[in-house]
Amino acid sequence: MTSVAVVTPKKPRKIPDYLIKEVLDGKPVYYKGYKAVLRKEKTLEDIMGASSLQIFIIYYIYRVLSRALDEKLHYVFTGEPGLHIDTNNNFSGDIVIYERKAVTHVNVHYFKTPPIVNIEVDVNIDNTNFTDFQYISRKTNNLLAFGTQKVIWVLTKVQKVIVAETDKDWLVIDWYKDIEIFNGITFNIPDYLKQEGIEVGN
Repeated sequence: MTSVAVVTPKKPRKIPDYLIKEVLDGKPVYYKGYKAVLRKEKTLEDIMGASSLQIFIIYYIYRVLSRALDEKLHYVFTGEPGLHIDTNNNFSGDIVIYERKAVTHVNVHYFKTPPIVNIEVDVNIDNTNFTDFQYISRKTNNLLAFGTQKVIWVLTKVQKVIVAETDKDWLVIDWYKDIEIFNGITFNIPDYLKQEGIEVGN
């Protein structure tokens, strides 16, 4: 009698939670490059860090907002503040603007109230579960449905800015134009970089 080898299927490898950037529509959004971390080709710090261009843009927009807004009326947060929409959606943002009156309780958990404006600089995700466009579209729609008034995406590779507002058509704007954040506050990335004497390279 010929024996037949029994092959036990391997269990899918559990991916550590620290490699998950966000949860979108119940699916994990992994950091771009997480597979290299699993293979021990890169460290977590290698894939989580922002580029120098991203840092300059975030710093610039934060500075514009902090100078223009009345701190008695608004908070401006950076450093990827977390936002819990529901059990299927946990997000982070590069810059978020809150009305002070909306922030009434602070604890060790994510915010559970929508910011007025959510600003993102670039997409840094693995495309296992979402393409970049699907990620931008679905995250933006979730934020707007939750109550965020405006979502802005700065995309450095194509030098475009996506502006999405509730009940309005989304706009795709060349980033050399003045972009309104809200209440007449605008930013212009190329002008800022030129003033700083910074050239954008690859």
